[in-house]
Amino acid sequence: MKNRIGAMLLALPVTAGGLSLFTGRTQASANSAPAYWTGSDGSGVVAVYEGGECPIEVKNETLTFRIPDLPLQTMEGYASTVTAEYELYNPTEHDVELTLLFPIGFRPEYYDVYRENGTLLPGAEAYSVSRTAGGETQAADVTFRHTYSGSRSYDFGKIQMTQLAQQLPSDSYAADAFFQRDMRVTRYSYTVTAPADSGYYTFCFIYDCDRLRTRVFCEDGKTGATGDGRGIAYAFLSAGETREITFYAVGEQIPQANIETKLCVGVGNYSERAEGGSVSVLTESTQSFAEFVESFRPDEQTEYGGVSEMDWYNAVVAMLSNEESGTLFLSDDLPIMDYLMLWCEYTLTISAGETVLNAVTSPLYPGIEGSTPDYTYEYMLSPALYWADFGAITIRVETPYYLTGSTLQFTQQEDGYVYTKSSLPMCDLSFTIRESADTIVPFNPYDNIAPTIVTALILLGAVVVIAVVIAVVAVHVQRRNRRMLIEQLDRGRVQEGHIDLPEDRNKGDHDGTA
Repeated sequence: MKNRIGAMLLALPVTAGGLSLFTGRTQASANSAPAYWTGSDGSGVVAVYEGGECPIEVKNETLTFRIPDLPLQTMEGYASTVTAEYELYNPTEHDVELTLLFPIGFRPEYYDVYRENGTLLPGAEAYSVSRTAGGETQAADVTFRHTYSGSRSYDFGKIQMTQLAQQLPSDSYAADAFFQRDMRVTRYSYTVTAPADSGYYTFCFIYDCDRLRTRVFCEDGKTGATGDGRGIAYAFLSAGETREITFYAVGEQIPQANIETKLCVGVGNYSERAEGGSVSVLTESTQSFAEFVESFRPDEQTEYGGVSEMDWYNAVVAMLSNEESGTLFLSDDLPIMDYLMLWCEYTLTISAGETVLNAVTSPLYPGIEGSTPDYTYEYMLSPALYWADFGAITIRVETPYYLTGSTLQFTQQEDGYVYTKSSLPMCDLSFTIRESADTIVPFNPYDNIAPTIVTALILLGAVVVIAVVIAVVAVHVQRRNRRMLIEQLDRGRVQEGHIDLPEDRNKGDHDGTA
């Protein structure tokens, strides 16, 4: 793909709230109020031009962020989008055909919240591309592509332009220095039963080969070397478990004389052989590397379709070339789609001397942070430097909500905010939206209110118990004080204006005289 990168165009939003926020973010279930939700990563639509440096000029650019609603505030009808409109001019005397790709990225973390509530966030249908020239508007056909990404964090700002060609979906099968489509893959398979005694066990596949000519992979992804310099791959079993365990040698076949198997006690141990258990006789088969890769291609169909044979092959080569263990695609336990970055691809032809308005619309999935949520949108502007020329830019944020921070200075208008400049800004765009201007936490009807109710009931119960105890003590004290008062009054009672004193017990019978 040398000289194919002619320009960077239509930088669409990185809606992850910034890479620095990823560390220590709160993981949360669908019914909780997390401290941080990542959005959908991705930025920078790329124009691929086969003729070298792209001659197309951008006369002006208009970005319109339409944010009528915010994620998780409603489970239906989410409609926030961004539209990038570019007035493109071809000053040459020949037609220019471009292939354009822009990264959709990954599903936002709150995608599952909508799915669990019986709805879906906008998918493939929410992406649209149009071409307007001579008063006629035509919709462009879009194709969704996949590439491998080692993590959900994808930042064009950290990729050198010389490396960019290697990050894009390719129109041909990857040509790797080691992995070739027709090279041999040998499958070594065993049926292993662990001893019934409690604990865990390790099945060891110990081999000796030229590591420049052969690479070994296994489902559990654990490989290493023994003390005597041989290679080792592990598979783990629990007590009494029976499973088929397979190892793959890509490249030259390993002679059976160079293979040893052991069932050992513990996890990752290859020294203490286990007593009991069983290991079947080796079964061995071969296939090409292309067939091997294709046999693991996921059959999952998303709203963007499935993964094509070419994209999947190139993704696996990228995984293995990146020194991944192979677990990512060999194991059924890992969500492989979480490691495949999604792209939208379309073509655009601009005739000699023609001016074309190219418009791209996509959903907005911001990062969400804090209990009084900040919704952060990031947008790469710097890729536009790679066009032949760039004119003025207008950025509009149409929203009923409040803009609480931005890398650019917006002017508030009746329907939102606007920024204009006669040239490309010298920084990328990042702005934060908040539902209200104050710091009151807005009520979220989709938060799980049950813990709050339980807590309130517990507190109310505690208050009632304390109140009852205080009342009982008060009554007891009041009764005690009353008894003491009565005892004192018993010594002399006031009745109808005179005092009846207690009789003198020492006084005998008398006749009223002293």
